[in-house]
Amino acid sequence: MDYLLGTSIGGLTALFFAIPAIVLEAVERWRVPNAPLLVDIKTLWGRKLDRHETFLVALLVHLVVGSLFGLMYVVFVKKGWLFVTHSPYTFLSLVVFAVGSWVVSGLTIFPALGMGPFGRRAGHRVWLEMLASHLLVGFGMWLVVQYYQPIWFID
Repeated sequence: MDYLLGTSIGGLTALFFAIPAIVLEAVERWRVPNAPLLVDIKTLWGRKLDRHETFLVALLVHLVVGSLFGLMYVVFVKKGWLFVTHSPYTFLSLVVFAVGSWVVSGLTIFPALGMGPFGRRAGHRVWLEMLASHLLVGFGMWLVVQYYQPIWFID
């Protein structure tokens, strides 16, 4: 139950922070050169994507990374792997986890997509978009947990 809840909170938080990009794309009718907080993936495994595909793949990657963030945070809490803070669901532990998650995704997910470490082939500031995205998902998860504080999150 905890794992599903963490995955859901991470994915929904990522979706919430993607709303400005979704609205901007809808209003501008796919003419936005760079959607906010979404890493534009213009080529995927050697195939050039059109504007619609670029946005949809970027949104999908954003939601998957957010969901994995939530899932892995709960795994770290349940296994007792929060070695820096030792206090689950606190702001500091989520910030530290967000930075660690940014490093791991920058060295695994983006090279797997053919974008190089931290998406360097996609642009010079992709690393900053990724960091902001991870920190916002961590902050959003912290807000959700603080607001609802379900009994199953209390260890």
